[in-house]
Amino acid sequence: DLFKSIQSECFWIGLRNSTGSVWIWEDGSIFNGTKITSNSPVQHCAVLIKDHFQASSCEFSAPWICEKSLR
Repeated sequence: DLFKSIQSECFWIGLRNSTGSVWIWEDGSIFNGTKITSNSPVQHCAVLIKDHFQASSCEFSAPWICEKSLR
């Protein structure tokens, strides 16, 4: 929900799919969210575009959304 509330152009969100079936966050946890749309078998990373997740090439250059600990 947090990602979907950010109304910017495009961000890489730390989500990868190296197996072709399971999307995994950078910390190793499995993504249990909405379906990630892909239109190519070489798209192994996910980006946030407006209000939805889209598969993308991992070579695509986009700003990152990162987790930060609260103090």
